This record gives sequence, structure tokens and C-alpha cells, in this order.
Amino acid sequence: MQSEVIVEKRYRVLRVIATLFRVLGIIGGVLVVLAAIGICLTLVLGASVITPWETPRPWWGRPSILPGIFLLVRSALGSVSLALVLVVSAIQALVLYSIGELIHLFLALEENTRAIAAALRQPRT
Repeated sequence: MQSEVIVEKRYRVLRVIATLFRVLGIIGGVLVVLAAIGICLTLVLGASVITPWETPRPWWGRPSILPGIFLLVRSALGSVSLALVLVVSAIQALVLYSIGELIHLFLALEENTRAIAAALRQPRT
């Protein structure tokens, strides 16, 4: 039967920092999801409110197509930049959480190494 070696937990401040990174990553992920839901709802529910402005009529009397083209280009650029911001924010939240997990992994590795060293130092019975 093997005896279990109990080692003290060291690096408390580093554990707090790692937990803080994980919490910030979770908060960032929740905010990204809420922002995506809010943006989707705004686009779906707010589409009926947004109406293109009156197309100006030049002196020859036919409506111009330029305001519609500008509205289309502006909407496309807005959608692309919005998607880019959401993707970058999601990656940032994932990186924050991963940093916290990586710090916890290194701390567990150090703790296990100390436990193995202490177990090897004990006399065999």
C-alpha cells in the first residue's frame, strides 16, 4: 500500500491571477454571446424601422440609384466589421481563459513534481 504525500500549496498570488484570467475569459465570452444575440435581434427586429431615405430626383425627373448603392455598401461594410469585431472578441475571451488554464496547469505540474520528489525521499518499508 502506498502512502500519499501531502504537499503544501504554494504560489497563492499566481493562483489568484490564474483564476482572475479564467473569470475574465468567462465574462468576455458571455458578453460576446450577449452582443451577438443583441445584434441579431436588432438586425431582425429593427429592419422594419429602417427605411431608405427619399431618393433625390435630378432635374430630368428620374430617380437616382446612387443613394441605394451607398446604403448597400454601407450596410455590407457595417456587417463585415461587426462580424470581425465579434470574432476577435470571442478569440480574446478564449485566450484569456486559456492563459488562466495554462497557469493552473503549470502550478499542478510543479505541485505533482514536488509530491513525487517528497515520495522518493521517504524511506521504503
